[in-house]
Amino acid sequence: MANLGELTEIVNSTELTLEVGLNRYILLRDLNLHIGRVETRAPTTDGVAYVFGRGDNWFTCTLLVTTPEIDALNTLTAISATGTLTSTSWKIVANNVSGAAKTFAATGVLRDYDIRATADDIAEIDIFVRITGDTITVS
Repeated sequence: MANLGELTEIVNSTELTLEVGLNRYILLRDLNLHIGRVETRAPTTDGVAYVFGRGDNWFTCTLLVTTPEIDALNTLTAISATGTLTSTSWKIVANNVSGAAKTFAATGVLRDYDIRATADDIAEIDIFVRITGDTITVS
């Protein structure tokens, strides 16, 4: 699991970028990180036992993009012959006002995205990334 204090620095950052593989998406906004574990409750004679599974982690955000980025994102939603999505490394880089950077890194799949045009004719994409790896790093 990641350090909560470092995650707070990322969420509260003034400048965020998203790096997907070799492509970089600038102007990431509205970041929402969910870090958790699947929980199962099992009744026992001594009370309730809790069993925790793998990470139930995801993030959503809004990206301001152009056609090449839309095409690149679209390829990540293609289903393979075995019925799986393309696993990709995702990095969220946060720069604070003093220039220090923190990086959130995880492996995941782009489950879905929504595209819309704003009143200023800017394309915005809301993405949902399911983190599939059980390791999240913040450095």
